Amino acid sequence: MKCPSCGVDNDRVIDSRTSHDGFAIRRRRECLGCQTRYNTYERVDDPIKCPFCHEDSNRLLETDIGEGGFAVRRQRECLACRRQYATFERSEERAIKVIKKDGTRAPFERQKIRQGLEKACWKRSISDEQIEAIVVEVENDVHARAEPEVESTILGELVMQHLRKLDQVAFVRFASVYRQFQDVQDFVDELDGMMAKANPPAGPGRDD
Repeated sequence: MKCPSCGVDNDRVIDSRTSHDGFAIRRRRECLGCQTRYNTYERVDDPIKCPFCHEDSNRLLETDIGEGGFAVRRQRECLACRRQYATFERSEERAIKVIKKDGTRAPFERQKIRQGLEKACWKRSISDEQIEAIVVEVENDVHARAEPEVESTILGELVMQHLRKLDQVAFVRFASVYRQFQDVQDFVDELDGMMAKANPPAGPGRDD
């Protein structure tokens, strides 16, 4: 896991504690590069307890580094019901504030992005893996800005950029909520723009 301060992928775990509800593990880490100390939290996107039967006995199947080195994904198998699930460990210090349209600020929450995408992709041929890929891409885009705050308008545009490439129907659904379409003409204007990009006019000298 990379240090959120200097980006060095070399640390040691100082302390580990399980939350009172058993659904998370907090780890205190120290970067061996700059000696910064920071916390990480692992949840089942999140539980350490099985999200299906709530038993806390499991075995680790696979570990991958994700999100540019700033997260660890662990695939686990519950020893009670034998179902598999994933946990993600992320740095607490990477928290970013979202500036809403009314000027108020709230913590950046990847789950809210996922929920918005799931609604837009309802009954479309889009897998959970594809939705998760967009969430990761947006989260990476936000953190790559290296700023402690991001405007909600920028966040929405990032989501739409990735969603437009995946499914145009889902894109229009998301845009209708995000851009607050007021009537049918708003939909028509958005569709006209999409059609223009998909079918650019023929250049001079072309004979179609």
